[in-house]
Amino acid sequence: MISSVGITFNLKKDFPTQDGEDGHPPDLAAECEEEETVDMLASSLARLAQKVMLFPHNPDMLDKLDEVRPDLVFNIAEGWFGRNRESLIPALLELLHIPFTGSDALSLGIALDKAMAKRVVSTAGIRTPRWRKVGSAQEASRVDLAFPVFVKPNFEGSSKGIRNSSRVDNHEELAEKVRWIAATYDQPALVEEFLPGREFTVGIIGNGRPHVLPVMEVVPGDRDSADHEFVYSFETKSGNLERFRVPAPIPPELAAEISDMAVEVFETIECRDVARVDFRLDAEGRPNFLEINPLPGMSRVSLLPLQARAAGMSFDDLVDWIVRSAWTRYYH
Repeated sequence: MISSVGITFNLKKDFPTQDGEDGHPPDLAAECEEEETVDMLASSLARLAQKVMLFPHNPDMLDKLDEVRPDLVFNIAEGWFGRNRESLIPALLELLHIPFTGSDALSLGIALDKAMAKRVVSTAGIRTPRWRKVGSAQEASRVDLAFPVFVKPNFEGSSKGIRNSSRVDNHEELAEKVRWIAATYDQPALVEEFLPGREFTVGIIGNGRPHVLPVMEVVPGDRDSADHEFVYSFETKSGNLERFRVPAPIPPELAAEISDMAVEVFETIECRDVARVDFRLDAEGRPNFLEINPLPGMSRVSLLPLQARAAGMSFDDLVDWIVRSAWTRYYH
């Protein structure tokens, strides 16, 4: 048994600016955790370690980590602001020579910056929709993509900044959406050609030859809605207007192709221990990479635990796999 494990995390209630206040968007703290999730994770880790310690994201975290120096840190910290926010805690842990679960600062930074991630995976020949990074309404007028296009903040997660209106049909709508993202989230927009096919996500755990969890399909909660119009938006998530089908009802050949692509993305960005990769089918039915999340949610309703459950794994099993993957990397 491991002597001590720490958990690094951000709580929604501790976010420096609360959702919806002073003109801030209602999804401002969407990436951060509820206390229930941290408690659930701590309970699971208590099966593997003699002592579990909590390290909420605050200014004295570095000193506390240096003082007690856990044998391993289970990192789910998202940070608060900026393109490098997810990289901060892994960088601090590397500075202190404290082992931790998950990807390092470089991989997290690449994955969070959606345009950078697409540049990297494209060099490996991985299919992705045509895209542009757009910083202003003036730049939007020169975008040379085929409409409709999909518009989202370049470095956010958990569907932050994605609305039902994120699918736009002309340059005027595009300029308006880019202007809104720049003003609301203080960052450029990622603009990509909208794919009309079905949407999937794939969980990966382990290293070396990582284990791929069952492919999950995200579909509209309204069974009469058209898949090609579906947007996995803030409105959809907050209203529980989506459904998940796992394993996805698709031919084995397509499931294998999506799974293989997910591993290829995981390895190209040099992720470790755990990640979730999102895909959408194009008009020819081919999977295209959308984005990768190396810090996937671990709540009761998060997609990764749901996929693990479909593979016959309990939440404890999932946590155990992630911890053992990280432990083996450091102490093989």
